Amino acid sequence: MQFTYQFDVAGIMVLMTSLICAWIRPKLMKNFSFSLKLLILCAIAYNVLDSATVILLKIANPRTYYVTYILLLAYFCVLFLIPYCATKYFYELCGEKINRLFMDGGLALMIGLATFGNIFFDLFFAMDRNTMVYEHGPGAWLTSIYYLVCSSSVGVCAVRHSRYLGRIRKRLLITVFIITVFNLIYQTFLPEQSLTGLVIALAVAMTIVVFCFVDVTVDELTGLNNRAGFIRSCDELMHKQKMDGYAMVKVQVYHMQELNERTGLENGDRVLMLLADNIQRCVENAKHKAVCGRIGGDTFAVLTDEELSISTMAKADLSESIRNPLTGLDYAVSFYAGVYRLEEDDTDINKMLDHAGYALKWVSGNFKTNVAFYDDDIRREDEHRKSVEQRVRGAIQDREFKVYLQPVCDTMTRERVSAEALVRWIDSKNQMINPADFIPILEKNGFITELDLYVLDEVCRILREWINQGVDVVPVSVNFSRVDVDHHGIVEEIIATVDKYRLDHKLIKIELTESAFNDNIDSIITMLTKLRENGFIVMMDDFGSGYSNLNMFKDMPLDIVKIDMYFLRNIENSEKGLIVLESVVQMAKRLGLQIVVEGVETQEQYDYIRKLRCEMIQGFYFAKPMPSEIFPDQITAG
Repeated sequence: MQFTYQFDVAGIMVLMTSLICAWIRPKLMKNFSFSLKLLILCAIAYNVLDSATVILLKIANPRTYYVTYILLLAYFCVLFLIPYCATKYFYELCGEKINRLFMDGGLALMIGLATFGNIFFDLFFAMDRNTMVYEHGPGAWLTSIYYLVCSSSVGVCAVRHSRYLGRIRKRLLITVFIITVFNLIYQTFLPEQSLTGLVIALAVAMTIVVFCFVDVTVDELTGLNNRAGFIRSCDELMHKQKMDGYAMVKVQVYHMQELNERTGLENGDRVLMLLADNIQRCVENAKHKAVCGRIGGDTFAVLTDEELSISTMAKADLSESIRNPLTGLDYAVSFYAGVYRLEEDDTDINKMLDHAGYALKWVSGNFKTNVAFYDDDIRREDEHRKSVEQRVRGAIQDREFKVYLQPVCDTMTRERVSAEALVRWIDSKNQMINPADFIPILEKNGFITELDLYVLDEVCRILREWINQGVDVVPVSVNFSRVDVDHHGIVEEIIATVDKYRLDHKLIKIELTESAFNDNIDSIITMLTKLRENGFIVMMDDFGSGYSNLNMFKDMPLDIVKIDMYFLRNIENSEKGLIVLESVVQMAKRLGLQIVVEGVETQEQYDYIRKLRCEMIQGFYFAKPMPSEIFPDQITAG
């Protein structure tokens, strides 16, 4: 007989692929099922046994007869374990229970024939003890039949779960089937030139690569479906049965980032795994088919018809399991859930998740309940949000957003020294939309950056027109959101916009709200430093509206601080408020910062600000925001 060594190369391929996969993505390997791990081991064992028996048969030493014979028996046993493991794994992957009697009985029969049948009847192979000549037995064709039976079972399962598998995995199955059939035909015509080891190695290697790197549907940390796997599972379930009474649920850990910072990432991961186990149990114990997955960092989703399980998932108390081993810190962990009850014509899974997510935002921070259902109130607010998102881009193109200017005045002389640009949305029906109705929405979806740059462009255009007309101009401040800080190239876009209108950079003041300074401090410092280096004036807006970290002022590149109007409420009746305001003013002055006090509405407030000798002042007492067209006519305040 002639033998080739493709199996050696193939065995190395499988071994290297498996080891590289384990090295690169150890968490994902941890979630491999027992069937897949056994399949990988069997593929390696097959090639090792194939190689060993080839070498022993070539040596043809009669003293190695029993060793060779036992290795050949093991070779055939592994040969039948491979399709068994592959079929079992595929059924597990699709979430379907396999016929254990059929599969286990078939494997036991084939292994029995491979051992006892061969010992007594030379069923699969015969080997002469003296010459060590190897020949195929009369039952060798049973191997092909067994592989075809297993392949057929996989094919039937693939048809049933076509929607879950997706395009890439279906193509993989077709490829594996084609090379398997090719191998069977090849073996029929060239029985002495075996390619089986190469085919098995290729099939297992492609499966690992596709399932672990190309088309991943399993979350590495929890072993649940990831977002792609969850959506596919939901899609399949919805096309198999009626969804009466089903609901889409989003579950989230409350303040996950704070939990990670206070107790460590390991404890944070432990929370996620415990919550995942709790959700998995609820799904497994459900009377009807349910689907779950981890669709985001701290966000899980469940499609179920049992509201009892919704309450169980959201009210899980896992706080006893969260303890920092270094500090001994205990941390109370809570969860909240948003629920969207499916309607008759629902087919868009992303839309269902969106509705459940909006209910989740609604209940976030609500200490009375941690479960919110997507009801009529939330629906109206959600529809308003979507309406704003759909209209805002067209509104910018149609120039529905108008720039209003509110003067900022010298406290002593009451003369106008600068202005703040405020955006107003006046729609096609000439109705003004309250900024509170659209600014928070645009901040959440990230569109605020485009609007902020639009306002900057409008301000620059207005200033250029005034300069060309010989009108005296003052610097104008433009508000930028904390979302803009993370926008790549924002500084370059600001510079390019101002330079397009050939303006002195000192005519533009950049305002960031105080809340922006609570996150991404390094990014903010980098951004503001670049702006100041390019001649822009940098301001902190709404100081005092939150809980400021006073220590950050020593590192923050600021020129002006705007003190929030909150300090001026009931100023005549709040001695403590006066003390705080005086302290802030003195601190800012000692740090070399200019001060704008905004929100001044009464003569008493104005008199007190003059007494503190703050440089600039702004508020309705002097002037309300006005259209840019009439701004040049207002020279002094009041």
